Amino acid sequence: MVFHTCHLWATTSSWSRVVPPHAHQQQHGSCRHSGNRQLTCNAGHKSVQGTNAGPSNSDVNRRGVLSGLGVVLLLGVAQPQASKAAEMDTVEETAFNAYSEQDFKTASEALTELLSQDSQNPRWYEMRAQVLVDGKNFEGALSDFEDALKLTPPEALTDRARLVAGRALAYEGVSKWQLALDDYTEAVRLAAEGGEKLDPYVVNSIGNCYNSLGLWPEAREKYLLSSELFQQAKGFRGRNGSTTQRLDGAIYSASNGALMLAQMGDEAGALKEAERIARRAPNSVDMRAALAALYWAQGKPEAAESSWEYACNGIMTGCSKYEDPDWLVRVRRWPPLMAERLSQFLQLERNAAVSKKQSVV
Repeated sequence: MVFHTCHLWATTSSWSRVVPPHAHQQQHGSCRHSGNRQLTCNAGHKSVQGTNAGPSNSDVNRRGVLSGLGVVLLLGVAQPQASKAAEMDTVEETAFNAYSEQDFKTASEALTELLSQDSQNPRWYEMRAQVLVDGKNFEGALSDFEDALKLTPPEALTDRARLVAGRALAYEGVSKWQLALDDYTEAVRLAAEGGEKLDPYVVNSIGNCYNSLGLWPEAREKYLLSSELFQQAKGFRGRNGSTTQRLDGAIYSASNGALMLAQMGDEAGALKEAERIARRAPNSVDMRAALAALYWAQGKPEAAESSWEYACNGIMTGCSKYEDPDWLVRVRRWPPLMAERLSQFLQLERNAAVSKKQSVV
């Protein structure tokens, strides 16, 4: 099953996630063009689709017979309503463009204006919550997700699943791992009840929560399941409108699984998995850095240095983030043992560089 939401930011084929705002689509009122040139819109809390067709001849003829008092009434009532709708469309477009440019302050202000005119629409709360998450205002996002849930009826299972999953991400932002885990679990339940398939993004996020709670075997189980689901997935829309398997997601989740295996005490097994992943995705900085740490721990300094050199200079993104221990643990979510292994290797590298410099002097 492919689920579409009339999200401000994007059309998605996954009930829990949105494609980045620069995905291939065009705004049309409160809807968006998807790759098949159909519109996906919210009608209340249901998803409806229709082609982008212009007015029919009969529509034009009916408009043509309006005259006299009918025209006066049209000008007196319909035009102010149309003007308000056009104004809201303009504000929504401002929010969309600001979000695309990662101007979260402007996007949030525009959505606040929309809420001032349409305060009972959960859509605006959800959109602003997503903006606030991206802007690192997690407490504000939690409040908006709560308001969106209050305005979303119990029978709108898929909508509620998406909102609960969004709230879980905001809980992660404030390091409330158990609350995040509870919400992700509830989101999976609601989505399944609504007829949706298990979402690999959410499964990986559940793994992240277990990881942060120090439950390494449980985390590994979810990471491996997520990787498998990504490889089975067919309906994720790419930037050019095509649908492809999300092998990038599969690699990322499998990498997480290998890191958990090392934390569980099987560093030799983790090394084999990391090598296999690196062969499949040679430009994965994550696995190159992991290999450097694991090779060093197993007394293979040349292999460690070679892997690290490739991560730093052979891949466009480079390795600088992996030199930041806070980012490595807090953002990338490496488990403690692997973070320590890499830290020890990097310290050895720094010491060697200092010694080399002193010998030259």
